[in-house]
Amino acid sequence: MDHQTELRVAELLASRLCHDVVGPIGAVNNGMELLNDGEPDMAEDALKLATQSAQQAADLLQYYRMAYGLAGHRQGGDLKPMHDLAVRLFAHHKASLDWSATAMPAGLPDSAGKLILNMLLLAGEALPRGGTVGVLFAEDEGMHEIQVVAVGADAGLREETRAGLADDVPVAELTPRSVQPYFTKQLARAMDGRLEVAAVGPGHLRLTAKLPA
Repeated sequence: MDHQTELRVAELLASRLCHDVVGPIGAVNNGMELLNDGEPDMAEDALKLATQSAQQAADLLQYYRMAYGLAGHRQGGDLKPMHDLAVRLFAHHKASLDWSATAMPAGLPDSAGKLILNMLLLAGEALPRGGTVGVLFAEDEGMHEIQVVAVGADAGLREETRAGLADDVPVAELTPRSVQPYFTKQLARAMDGRLEVAAVGPGHLRLTAKLPA
């Protein structure tokens, strides 16, 4: 990846992060404005709105710090912190997370957790009406296999997501919506692995990362 490509991807990921965080930050401001209005019957609701929105913004920033930043690489093969971040993120999501804290296989590459966080983002976006996102691990022909499954009504990838996952997508055509799937695929490639996406059936989407053991 040349410097111009790296710069564009970094800029687009920053745009994506800011877009996702601005909503809860705005809600915090709205809650504080309601509190400042001094209406006694609105105080409890305003405080609740500000508190919940502040927590959502904090959870998003912690998640993206690991999913997009160097911190995710430095975490090593320990998936427990990634699991805990995912649990907090999906607490604010329409979809629920099915990932047991005991499902933590050993021997995964150091950046596997970072890859899982990005796969979870793709799976969550594939469930606009809610559902369940699960995480499974297996070994297949000497490869580590990480599966993230999205099950729910109308489960499927957005057009921009499909574009970002395409093998021949020009970086100049990436958008803040398509850059994250592109980034996810590049993470798998950087570990000498590959990312596959398949519709298993109606309302059932499966993302599979195959990484060298």
